[in-house]
Amino acid sequence: MRRLAPNDTHALEVDPRSLYYPSDIEIASGERYRFSASGQWKDLFIKCGPEGWHGLILQAWNRVPWQPFFLLCGSVGQSMDHAFVIGRELPEWSAPDNLPASQDRQLCFFANDWLSQYCNNHPVPDNPLRVVITRLS
Repeated sequence: MRRLAPNDTHALEVDPRSLYYPSDIEIASGERYRFSASGQWKDLFIKCGPEGWHGLILQAWNRVPWQPFFLLCGSVGQSMDHAFVIGRELPEWSAPDNLPASQDRQLCFFANDWLSQYCNNHPVPDNPLRVVITRLS
């Protein structure tokens, strides 16, 4: 795992089958980042980009409730305690100031979905979902 220096970037493809897709980037409290994403992934038979798709009342059971299905989201470590929404772009996000010293500080990503439904999620091989992480400070 590595730390980004200010103004450094790191790009990766995110697999929508993973509950917490690892970035191999470690963060520290108070650091600021920008995220941008492009490409597609597939929820059973619905293709969409990082902004996800709306399922109305069914969104209540998503991991990030009331947010679209397949919305690109991030987390600090493999925990929903510090989960956040990204979508196509998140111009600025600050790492939480209250991260316990013992907490996993790897930046992870996931497609917002029901916990029980990750088995039907698929990447789109000819246009995979990619996220670019830029450390601002």
